[in-house]
Amino acid sequence: MSRVFVTGGSGFIGTNLVQSLVDDGREVVNFDHRPPVNRQHETFYRPGDLLDATALKSAMRAFQPDLVVHLAARCDLNGSSHAEYSVNTMGVQNVISAMESAGSIQRVVFASSRYVHATALQPEREDEYSPFTNYGASKAEGEKIVRASGLGIPWIIIRPTSIWGPWFGVPYRGFFDAVRKGLYLHPRGEALYKTYGYVGNVVHQIKQFLAVPAERVHRRTFYVADYQPLEVREMAEIIREAFGSLPVREVPAGVLRVLAKAGDGFKKIGWSNPPLTSFRLSNLQTQMVYDMSATEEVAGRCPYDIRDGVQATVEWIRQYG
Repeated sequence: MSRVFVTGGSGFIGTNLVQSLVDDGREVVNFDHRPPVNRQHETFYRPGDLLDATALKSAMRAFQPDLVVHLAARCDLNGSSHAEYSVNTMGVQNVISAMESAGSIQRVVFASSRYVHATALQPEREDEYSPFTNYGASKAEGEKIVRASGLGIPWIIIRPTSIWGPWFGVPYRGFFDAVRKGLYLHPRGEALYKTYGYVGNVVHQIKQFLAVPAERVHRRTFYVADYQPLEVREMAEIIREAFGSLPVREVPAGVLRVLAKAGDGFKKIGWSNPPLTSFRLSNLQTQMVYDMSATEEVAGRCPYDIRDGVQATVEWIRQYG
């Protein structure tokens, strides 16, 4: 099977996935309301809105894909209501309807998010939800739509944790930039472990979900990330070494709380993305470790280690500013 229909192929993970599929010799269509950020991908681009069910059906019927990877979503945390994230709910329903109409689909991967439950929570069931943002609530509803759809083809739900790498944006591009400029301040004496994921490894995992026997993945939910958690200060040191920047500094947690409160104030008066807020500090100080054994069992060894990923990301930042 060689024809892959990607929604959201102009986004961060999508841009990396499209490139990898093209490198594999696959035929690819990127259905997105935004043009590709990588100009080399313009030939694969089909403009369209997920909320335009007619346009989505038309594009999918015309391409007749074997496989679908549904990545498109509104992913920011700034929405003031669940209704603002309709692309994450009605968009999922429209993708399902378009696939049923096309009649050619052999398998589909739906991208959800770790935000369907609280960061510190390890849910016991795949359908257990405790979202703490409007974005997370919309992604939880999207998962429920998939589970209730009665979709007759093999489907997989993936939950990216915190993914970084070339073509990324807020917030992890900001982390790299802060380390590069010597501005990242680590809470003194705190070892903070995170199940982060280099985007090259996540793309590898998605392609494995598309390739392995269907009975191994059908109706299952997988986290996608690196298998071993990273310690944040250690990662910051690897990044600063790659940039040749100053060593990472540690400061008392109380200092960071003051800076976070200042960031909260700046956000209220219109600064959309201050470097530190109380929300970001809470996320930083919360351990975030997921059991990745199910993903590793299906997808196998990740092709990139932390230093490979950091080096590739630093080279991308230097090339694209």
